[in-house]
Amino acid sequence: MGPFRLLALLSLSVVACGGATDARVVDAPLPTGTLAPTARPSTPAPTTTPTATADPATHLAGGGSRLAAIAAGVPFNGHLLISDVGNRRIVEIAPSGEMTWSFPAADDAAAAALGPWDDAYYAPDGTTITANSAVSNTVIAIDRATRRIRWQAGTPGKASKGATGFSSPDDAVTALDGTVYVADILNCRVVHLSASGAYLGAIGNGRCVHDPPTSFASPNAAYPTADGGLVVTEITGAWIDRLAGDGTLLWTVHPPVTYPSDAVPYPDDSVLVADYISPGQVVRVAKDGTVIWRFDAAKQLHGPSSVQPLAANRIAISDDFGNRVLIVDPTTNEILREYTAVGGVKLKITDCVDFRPD
Repeated sequence: MGPFRLLALLSLSVVACGGATDARVVDAPLPTGTLAPTARPSTPAPTTTPTATADPATHLAGGGSRLAAIAAGVPFNGHLLISDVGNRRIVEIAPSGEMTWSFPAADDAAAAALGPWDDAYYAPDGTTITANSAVSNTVIAIDRATRRIRWQAGTPGKASKGATGFSSPDDAVTALDGTVYVADILNCRVVHLSASGAYLGAIGNGRCVHDPPTSFASPNAAYPTADGGLVVTEITGAWIDRLAGDGTLLWTVHPPVTYPSDAVPYPDDSVLVADYISPGQVVRVAKDGTVIWRFDAAKQLHGPSSVQPLAANRIAISDDFGNRVLIVDPTTNEILREYTAVGGVKLKITDCVDFRPD
């Protein structure tokens, strides 16, 4: 989810991050904030009225791994949420590929001006979607039923710090308690927001040095875990950190990847992480760095940045510059489905994928 924006601002990050000079660069043209959609399709209403899931933890990043294995021939059960950055939209699809929801609404010019959205995630109750934009330095919460913005954090169009701003915010994810964690990449911290978008505080002192939880070297994700903790991914130096609910460090590992992007937790404390390079890969690693699973699609992944377990035998992968989302069976490494267009529009830089079970 969205480490390309750090790369696009690499010259700034060297200054702002106090010497974080070893951020990795993907060998692909990088998008800017001026991309326009090739078309604006009509937007269907949600296919169902959002309701709380029986197990809210399945809505957390990686929570789909709790679900039972899916039968052959079925890509997944539920819906996927895709950040289609190049088309300045967020779309939801059913397993068939049919678009069941999108944002912004055609008549919502104010919301459209805050995009493009690098990442978008369902809240645990399924009624709200949080999204972030590095271009506008904002985080928003969207009412899924009405497609209207509930709240907005950050100063639109201005990179800043402190309680009112972000500098390249990444992966705004809602925890089980309703609060939201945001990786503030160029400020080298993790920001904690209330359920209404108010600033609650930050983890990290702003020094871009790997010393969690005191400081983080360009963090690009901070995923809430079912036990109230966080999994933080640091770009510089390639680290993954596991924090407890009280903020203390449980473990940190240097995974066998070049550019770790958005590690998501499994119930066994292993993590699934994308390697945001080209050719890229996806690996599942234990907390000691042992590789449990690896997938590289015969070296054909082009800047993958986001992964989501959908079931015991299904994983979704956002292959950003491949302009597609893949569904993979990790038990066979078979690609079961490839989504390249939604609502009659070809996907263009798929910077994030999230999942809600039905």
